[in-house]
Parts: sequence; C-alpha cells; structure tokens
Amino acid sequence: MPMSTPRELFIHELSDAMSAEHIIHKMLPELQKEAKHPELKAAFKEHEQETRQQVKNLEQIFKQLGEKPEETVCHAAEGLKQEHDALHEEEPSAEMLEMGNIAGAAKTEHYEIATYTALQQMARDLGEGDIAKLLGENLAQEKAMSKRIEGFAKQLGKEAKAAAAAD
Repeated sequence: MPMSTPRELFIHELSDAMSAEHIIHKMLPELQKEAKHPELKAAFKEHEQETRQQVKNLEQIFKQLGEKPEETVCHAAEGLKQEHDALHEEEPSAEMLEMGNIAGAAKTEHYEIATYTALQQMARDLGEGDIAKLLGENLAQEKAMSKRIEGFAKQLGKEAKAAAAAD
C-alpha cells in the first residue's frame, strides 16, 4: 500500500527508529566488553540502560497513536553494525579497536540525533505534543551521549599522540 499521508510517514519513521534502537541495544554489550577505559565501559553500560528506556518511550508512542511498529530494518543502523564488524576483520590492536569503536559510536549518536530531531518535528507538525515530548527525552539522551563520546575521542587522541611521540 503506498504511503500517502504525513502520519503514515511518521509511523514508518518511528518504526525505523525502533529498529535502530534494537540493533544498537544488541551492540552495546559487545562495545562494553571491548572498551579498555573504565569510563568508556561505564558510558556504554549506561547508554544500554538509556536505550532500553528509549525503546519503552517508542512503545508508549505507538500505544498513544493506536499503532504497532512496522516490520522493518533500519538500514543505517545495520550499516553501522556492519562497519563495526568490518573493523574486526582488520585485526586492530585493542587501542585501535577502542578508537574505532568511539568513531562508530559518534556516527551512531549523530544518526540518532538526526532521527529524533526529525521525528520530534513531525510530531509537532501532526499536533502530537505529548509524543514530541517523549521524543525530546530520547533526543536529549542521544545528545548527552554524543558529548561524552566526543570527550572520549579527544582523550584517546591525546593518549595516542603522546604514545607516538614516546616511540
């Protein structure tokens, strides 16, 4: 059936976000295991809990709309997972794997920020203020995690530069 209304597009995009959150939720325990820095490991663990809450928010949104998520796969999140898997094929050192995972996490957070920004605007446009608020909660968590990841990237960059200078 062709998509012909803004609401149908909104449901489709919400379904895509739900798929992305499920894919990311499955990846976070692996990222925790691979993290060398305790603070990064803790950040991934905390974000796993946040992701669970984000899924609950999306489930609540579907319930409020009287809809069910479409059966869909978020190709963007799946692509980010494939990039992570491809990094492993390069057999990176633990340090390089951690740096690569931070880069992947940054990409993921930026994708999610773009997703929730667009969804929040769609909700507002559709007159769904309560739903826009729930989407805003998810957006705020993604923005906070993005800032944390940026901090880790700077820290690891400095460490890598110092190690290279010592060689």
